[in-house]
Amino acid sequence: MRRYLYIAGAIIIAIILIELMRLISIKMSKDNTIREFIEKNRAILILLISVILSVVSFALFELKGASTNTNYIPAEIQNGDIKKGAFKTKNPDDG
Repeated sequence: MRRYLYIAGAIIIAIILIELMRLISIKMSKDNTIREFIEKNRAILILLISVILSVVSFALFELKGASTNTNYIPAEIQNGDIKKGAFKTKNPDDG
């Protein structure tokens, strides 16, 4: 589920960036070539930026994720208190 949120976030950020580029080009450009380029290639720019952001988010997800050499110990209730779940390194003797 987390990956889908990253993909959606990348697409939303790409759309926001493209719209910001369009607004900046309209307000600050005396030469219409930048504005024409953005307007003409908006779909391609959105696709390109969203792909780049998706790759970056996948890389961050994979690098920041737990090691494959771990076991997850779920949360427990002990004496009425909740003990948080955690990732523990596997013992090589456990198989």
